[in-house]
Parts: sequence; structure tokens; C-alpha cells
Amino acid sequence: MKKWIKEYVSFSQKERIGLLGLLILLGCFVAAPYFLSEPPRPLTSEELEWTNHVNYQQSLNEPDAPTIAEPPNEVGNNRRFAFDPNTASPETLRQLGFTEKNIRTLTNYLQKGARIKTPADLHKIWGMRKELVEALLPYIRIVNDVNHDGFQKGKSARSNFQFYSKRIPHTIDINTADQEAWEQLPGIGPVLAVRILKYRNHLGRFGSVDDIKKTYGLPDSVFAIIEPFLQLDPDSSASENQVALINQLPSINTASEALLMKAGVSKTIAAAIVLYRKQYGLYSQLEDLRKIVFIQTAQYEQLIKQVRL
Repeated sequence: MKKWIKEYVSFSQKERIGLLGLLILLGCFVAAPYFLSEPPRPLTSEELEWTNHVNYQQSLNEPDAPTIAEPPNEVGNNRRFAFDPNTASPETLRQLGFTEKNIRTLTNYLQKGARIKTPADLHKIWGMRKELVEALLPYIRIVNDVNHDGFQKGKSARSNFQFYSKRIPHTIDINTADQEAWEQLPGIGPVLAVRILKYRNHLGRFGSVDDIKKTYGLPDSVFAIIEPFLQLDPDSSASENQVALINQLPSINTASEALLMKAGVSKTIAAAIVLYRKQYGLYSQLEDLRKIVFIQTAQYEQLIKQVRL
């Protein structure tokens, strides 16, 4: 047993010389950096000054790991010129002394819809040195352009609204008043005004003020308000015989081509009236006859005396 151990743990003279040479070579590699490299140069006071501005930020995974801020630019070694922080390019901000971190913070601030409204607002940018902001305040020029809300800086928001003259209701004739006259009445807007006119066209003319109450969508409360301003002019009102005569005219929504021709409508126009009705549906008012392209103004004026809605 001893003989076997001795054979495996003992070294010959050549093996001992080789092992010694290997150890010497490893020692040279380990010691070489200490003899060949120059000793580190101590930092100057100016180079160490930026460490006073180190910001520490704890990460989510390593609460105690500090994040070192980049060295700030010297305030006195940068150019000074007028600029608008809302529109200045990154290169312009670098020339003024902004660090890359300041530029990113300002860009994110503006991209979120915020705005530097006054020079002092530059203090709101996180990480901006007070000395740099104070040095730049005299050079900040905020342009009075239109902001994201659509209002112009330096002007009252009221100046951007269009003011309309106050409605002054006056008495109108229900059979001759146009849409603008109806809209002057309290509670009557464009929608109700158009509905009243369509209903009047459907009837031919109103026989009494109470007929307006039947207009679709007209509340009784609104009618009670506008009733004092409504009148039926005897000169413009139709007699019972006239109303009956109008009701005897063929309706452009139901009459056939032959019935229209019997009322005096030409064959070409009668055929066009029926064809238009089949293609686009019922007419909503007599004015829709103008949509038939070849009907001239004179023909239309004659046509509305021969037909009804």
C-alpha cells in the first residue's frame, strides 16, 4: 500500500523542475500589472466638484442602489441668447447649459401637453439647477401663439367666442314668415322652424294660429310662449273655398302621371315627378321639385299652382 501511494504522489526531478517553472510563470503574470501600469492620477478639485450634485434614486429591485447623475455643465461656460423653451431644439438647449437629462425631462413635460407659460415655470422642470435657471431667466422669450386649447396667449378667452345679437321677437304672419323670422321667436330654433314651414307647405297655408300647435315636435309650452307673436293676416289668409280648391289639386306624393297631366302638368314633367318619387321616396316639400334638374324657375312657379304636397 505504501509503495502504491509513493508511486502516485512522488515526483521525478524533471517533473519538479517543470512544476517550479510553471509556478514562476504564473507569478509573473499575476505581478505584471503592478509593475507595468502607471499609478492612477489623483482627480483635481474641479473634477471632483460634480460629485456634490449626485442624485440618488432607488430602483425597484435594489432599494439601496444609487443612480449617479451625469456631471452638469458649468453655468459660466455656455452661450447666452434669447430662446423659447417650448420650441427650442435639443442642440440649442445644450448650448445654453442643459444636460441630456434636463433635455429629456423638458421634452417629456411638453409632450404631455404642458407648457412653459412664464420664465419662472422653468423651475418646475425636475432636475434643473437653480443657478442655471436664474442665469437663463433674462433670455427666455415665450411666444404668444395658440396653445393646445385653441385660445391665443395674452388674450382673453372671451375674445375667441362669437357673440350673437339678442333675439328681439316681433309679430309675424304665420303664412308669409320665412325661416329666419320664425327663428327670432323664443324657443324656436332651425329644426322647429323648418318643421313649421314643411307643415305649412303640406297644408298649403295655415287656416288659424291654432294649426301651428299640430306641428310635429312643437311643445305646448313653446307654443304658449310664441302665440302672442303670431297673427293671421286676413289679406294673406285663404278663404274656405280657396283651401278646398288647393286640396283638390293632385298630390305629388300620390298622383299618377295621368292625374298630373289632367291638372295641366306637361307629360315630360309629370313623368319626371313620378320617376323621381319612385327612385328617392316621397317628397317632403314642394321645394323638392327643384331637384328635378330640367325644371326651370318659371316652370316651377307654374307647377306649384297646379299641384300640392
